[in-house]
Amino acid sequence: MEQISNKENILNVACRLFAFRGYDSVSVQEIADEAGITKPTLYYYFGSKAGLIQALVSQKGGLLTEKIAQACEYRHSFVESITGIIRTEIAFARENPDYFRLHILLLNSPADSKSNALYAPVRKGIYSLFVDFFTKSTAEFGNMKGKEEFYSILFHNNLVSIAATVLTGFLKDDDETIRNIAHSFVYGVAN
Repeated sequence: MEQISNKENILNVACRLFAFRGYDSVSVQEIADEAGITKPTLYYYFGSKAGLIQALVSQKGGLLTEKIAQACEYRHSFVESITGIIRTEIAFARENPDYFRLHILLLNSPADSKSNALYAPVRKGIYSLFVDFFTKSTAEFGNMKGKEEFYSILFHNNLVSIAATVLTGFLKDDDETIRNIAHSFVYGVAN
């Protein structure tokens, strides 16, 4: 069995605690106690609680952004591209459930909160990927022209909800379900 480093252990513990209780509700002492380390050890690696969440955001938020960037490569088939993005988000959520829950909290944190400011680069990065994707998609769906930002916001929020619902077990992520989700996003629920 592979032993994880102190640094990785602290990140994992903090991620789990932040995901289930929120960044502002978790103290450095709680993280240290749960990780089986002292506060000075945490400060040695991360400098502060903000430094700890910045490390998490940089590591896992960077990975999520990278995966979404790959999935957002437009392949000249809008439905297939949307389907691929949905699969990518669900796969990331399944592989990183604690971080994905934290991702949801940070995306929805109050505008004037410290956690919102810390997460702004990831949120903006993902948002710009979706805007670019929808802009490229207007060649296939011209009726989206001028609405790329609007659709980006709607799609991103739907995507996060879909992956969260899969994580909770209320939605299957089999091929048929994913195709139906993509189809309903592209063509609407009444079509």
